[in-house]
Amino acid sequence: MNLAIFQLPSLPLKEDKLSSYLKAIKKGSVVVLGEYVLNLFFHEISNAPKDIINKTTQSKLAELTKLAKKYDLIVVVPVLCGDEKKIYKKIAILDGKKIDFYTQQKLINYEDWDEEAFFGNPKTRAFKLPYLFEKEGLRFAVLFGFELHFDEIWLKMKNAGVDVVLLCTASTFESNQRWRDLCKARAFFNSCVVVRANRIGETTYQGHTWKFYGDSFIALPNGKIEDSLGDKEEVLCAEIEKSQIEEFVKEWKFRENKPEKTPSV
Repeated sequence: MNLAIFQLPSLPLKEDKLSSYLKAIKKGSVVVLGEYVLNLFFHEISNAPKDIINKTTQSKLAELTKLAKKYDLIVVVPVLCGDEKKIYKKIAILDGKKIDFYTQQKLINYEDWDEEAFFGNPKTRAFKLPYLFEKEGLRFAVLFGFELHFDEIWLKMKNAGVDVVLLCTASTFESNQRWRDLCKARAFFNSCVVVRANRIGETTYQGHTWKFYGDSFIALPNGKIEDSLGDKEEVLCAEIEKSQIEEFVKEWKFRENKPEKTPSV
């Protein structure tokens, strides 16, 4: 099964770059993009009317749906969408026929990066299983970068037999080694492949420049990085085989340790 990571900055409203990239990808592939690529970073649109943000997103999704159909692709891309009152942070999954969405369950709530206060996503106490889809015998899950840190959601994916986690991120502040270590550990303990798509580019907030450094990569179930990109605009294509993942599942047997059902009283 062919997979492609697009490592890009935020794209302007009218942009032919995606079309040229998608045209070059092998038909039947799964394509994944980082956070804040289809839309600007949330600090940059904090004062924009919410209905304008939504209309911009819907226009881009309509065009992307046409491209996914034309080139026979599944495209996984984070988006900002909603209505005139609230904007939600979601991942869109397009196959050219329909669009499904995964709504981020846990958002960053730090002082200088408070997505929880900006977006209308419901606050979650108990995690749900993320959006799943299957392609050529592989079970995929989509996830936002911040959700990498919560054990509960990963346990649900392990119990569901997820083979590949498509992790969409917008990481900065020279955190690349920490992200590599975390993703390798998640891939190993869950006997899955973690595909990390990180954006590039810069934004300025309160007089400081934030650089999104890229370093998109594929972490294998053996806890090693298979391949990675640098800090420039690039595309990474790879073949993922179900049989390779099954070998790790059988070798380490981590997926066998599922919680027992609570007996009825």
